[in-house]
Amino acid sequence: MKPIWWLPTFGFFLFLAIESWMFVSPDHIFEDPGVGRHLRTAEAILETGQVPRTDPLSFTKAGQPWTDFEWAFEATLGELYRAGGLPLVCAFCYAIFAATILGIYRTLLQSGLSLSVVLLTTGVAFLTLQIHFSARPVLFTYLFLALVVEVWHRRTQPLKRDWLILPLVFVAWANLHAGWLAALLFLTLAMAGRLLDRIFKRVDGDEAPLIPWIGLTLLCTLATRLNPWGWGLHQQVFLVATTLKSIALLVEDLPPDFTTPSMSAIAVMFLVGVVFLARVFRRAPLWRWEAVLPVLFFLYEGLKAQRHVILLMEIAAVPVARDLEILLHGTWWPFLRERLKEFQAKQRLAGGDAWLALVATLALTAVFVRTPTAQNIRVGENVSPKLVSFLREHPDRFHRPLTTTWNAGPLLWNMRPDFRVSIDDRFDFYGDDTVFSFVDLTTGSAGWDKKLKKGNYDSLILDPYLPLNKLLHSLPEWKEVYRDKKVVVYWRDS
Repeated sequence: MKPIWWLPTFGFFLFLAIESWMFVSPDHIFEDPGVGRHLRTAEAILETGQVPRTDPLSFTKAGQPWTDFEWAFEATLGELYRAGGLPLVCAFCYAIFAATILGIYRTLLQSGLSLSVVLLTTGVAFLTLQIHFSARPVLFTYLFLALVVEVWHRRTQPLKRDWLILPLVFVAWANLHAGWLAALLFLTLAMAGRLLDRIFKRVDGDEAPLIPWIGLTLLCTLATRLNPWGWGLHQQVFLVATTLKSIALLVEDLPPDFTTPSMSAIAVMFLVGVVFLARVFRRAPLWRWEAVLPVLFFLYEGLKAQRHVILLMEIAAVPVARDLEILLHGTWWPFLRERLKEFQAKQRLAGGDAWLALVATLALTAVFVRTPTAQNIRVGENVSPKLVSFLREHPDRFHRPLTTTWNAGPLLWNMRPDFRVSIDDRFDFYGDDTVFSFVDLTTGSAGWDKKLKKGNYDSLILDPYLPLNKLLHSLPEWKEVYRDKKVVVYWRDS
């Protein structure tokens, strides 16, 4: 049957709910310390009309080569800010996030699962993805990975349009965020698993073709070459992914906390628990290797860094939901299942989500940008207007401030255009030595005083909880001049 062009799925109403969330909590996505850095870089890109090749943000690494592989996201933010300020940036990011959840919902729905399982799995996916929901380029990785997973599950082999759309997506992806590597790993592992399935006679060649997918994956890989650094980008991303140790210091790169537990830990327990219970109580069929290999790999990565749990959730959603279907609908809820059959059949024919989501986004954005809430958006919860006023009142005191990874981004934005930082969240740019030296200094490790003197700082803008604050009392040349709940400021006492 033909799709019903005007009919939305239930996922469209989830989309509306997420979009409406921005009216309640617009500041939330600007709290991440990296957002201010992206916005300031966006202004620099628009001012110069060029992709940055050297560092424009710090005084410690000024002029040194920098591979800004998120430049296209920053340029997009810059144009949005120029057109409608932070409210338009906020609406854009909410639309990308909502579209990701809608995409996950539709992939599950088109996989033949019941509506209750689709809603439950989508709900867990939403709660997992919102862990890292901020105005950062990783939003595009979540959106595009959901698309790649949908293409893989939709048909046994790529459709004609996939040969055009996916390479274009990877061209954009290579200039927006480094997450394209995760998608290529997913496709490679899924194809390797499919090969194993064919070797062990679980499937035949007609049911599980390989050649078209190999060709499409190679084409997508070639498409990532279209970026300002060519294959040099691939080398940089590979080195960051495999050798950068300091990245483990970031909150999103810590392992999931199973003692509290955190939402990332709950997501892992949900996925593993469903798979285990489906085999213990319902004798669910064994997974194909094409599902096992990517899920196991991203589970391993997710146990090391909680931000990878989000990728795991997207990749494991369909096979885990099939196991959940067996658990919930083996013999349970027959009355409800019968009542939902007709509705579910119509849902799968619904073809109105895309254009209705576009119309809804434009309408809600037009309303949102005019609300008082939108006009009061702040970048960085730890940099208050009072702090900004104090810093601007004493411009000669802050030429070489020691900043932290938590306040540098908001300071770059709120103190633009001339403010420079000592370090920010670009650990791949500063390198392990600089990052670990910064940690040793701010935590008061052995030799902290020598590191402070070597930095030749004229001021210190610190987080209140850092041990360095107490140690500074032993150095009479440093004077505390400002304090609030989020920041303590010192300068040299002349």
